[in-house]
Amino acid sequence: MARSWRNFFRRSPDEPQDQAPTATETEVPAKDEESGNGANAAVVQPAESGPAEPAGTSIEDVEAVGSLPVEETEVRLEEVAEPAASEPDLVEPPVEEVLESEPVEEDLPEPTPIEVAPSAEAAADEQEAAGWFGRLRRGLTRSRESFVGQLNAAVAEFKDADDEEFWERVEEILVSSDVGVPTTAKLVAELEEEALRRNITSGAELKRLMVEHATRMLEGPVELDISHKPTVILMVGVNGTGKTTTIGKLSRFLPGTTMFAAGDTFRAAAIEQLQQWGERTGTPVIARERGADAAAVAHESVETAKREGADVLLIDTAGRLHTKVNLMAELDKVHRVIGRLLPGAPHEVLMTVDATTGQNGLRQAKMFQEVAGLTGIILTKLDGTAKGGIALAIANEVGVPIKLISVGEKVEDLHPFDAREFAEALFGDL
Repeated sequence: MARSWRNFFRRSPDEPQDQAPTATETEVPAKDEESGNGANAAVVQPAESGPAEPAGTSIEDVEAVGSLPVEETEVRLEEVAEPAASEPDLVEPPVEEVLESEPVEEDLPEPTPIEVAPSAEAAADEQEAAGWFGRLRRGLTRSRESFVGQLNAAVAEFKDADDEEFWERVEEILVSSDVGVPTTAKLVAELEEEALRRNITSGAELKRLMVEHATRMLEGPVELDISHKPTVILMVGVNGTGKTTTIGKLSRFLPGTTMFAAGDTFRAAAIEQLQQWGERTGTPVIARERGADAAAVAHESVETAKREGADVLLIDTAGRLHTKVNLMAELDKVHRVIGRLLPGAPHEVLMTVDATTGQNGLRQAKMFQEVAGLTGIILTKLDGTAKGGIALAIANEVGVPIKLISVGEKVEDLHPFDAREFAEALFGDL
């Protein structure tokens, strides 16, 4: 099944009951269970009817003794004795009902009220996947049109896996689509080897093989670790890659309480932009004046998150060019300050990479990986570029998994990365 927000977050093992994505989804089955459980109703009803029966019997006793002759009294006493004898019957049925309800309780997981919740969740996943896949295909239209047409023309002439000219043509097309020379060489070598081994002579088979190998190259651990309290997520990247916007979007999907830290004290209006996202999402923002020490902002935000019990702290940072040594050194300082206050933090270091920058984005990712120790890549602006092949180069050469991708400005245009989906959307028209 395609990856969704439901299975994207890695939670603490100490919270087995909180693994559902939202509180409402966990409450619905519980409510259904209570309303559909007949055993509880059977226990309550006899308790109410028990006191009413003796009250009626005592009135009949008084009438029988006070108004009837002796002979009739004996008959009447027999009548009175019948309700008296029936009292145990009234008390016993609840016991029988409770005993009979025990096997019903054992069968409770099978009725539809219990099964409705999983099927509803599965339907929600399918709807989300279907809607997202459509947006992903639209977002990758330019990338697909830029080289899939060329690949189609080359594959249409494919006859034999021994044709070296064909493989050279494929290499040229992939390199021109920003897949990069090292990644292209690896991918084509693997394709050629398997095509020869399987004796592939059909263009349709070769297309399927391309999707399979692209998927294999893109696959990686893409869960977002939020198992700590607070979980600290450090957002890095150069200016213009959508870092602050991604923070705001991501906060909409994170479970629990979130907090922002305006660590980009260098760029004009960066603090105000994050504060606007805080207002829109109802998220508190820790901020200082422009030009303040970014490490001091990080220090204050971690202390505040610990004190106030926030679940996730997202720290924005200045857009550092990978060629600026002093700015990269400041990022290293921020990283060390966070680690001293909260051992093991930051738990996630996510870098936003603008897909429109192509190979330059790849070089940025390599440099940030050395300085900040990236745990994931967020590939943004895929809808505005024909260089979607950069995802293959990042996955292969940086050694950091792509965890999220964005294909538009809307909140729902941000989504967990799924290798198979991406490969099918990219090569789908082959």
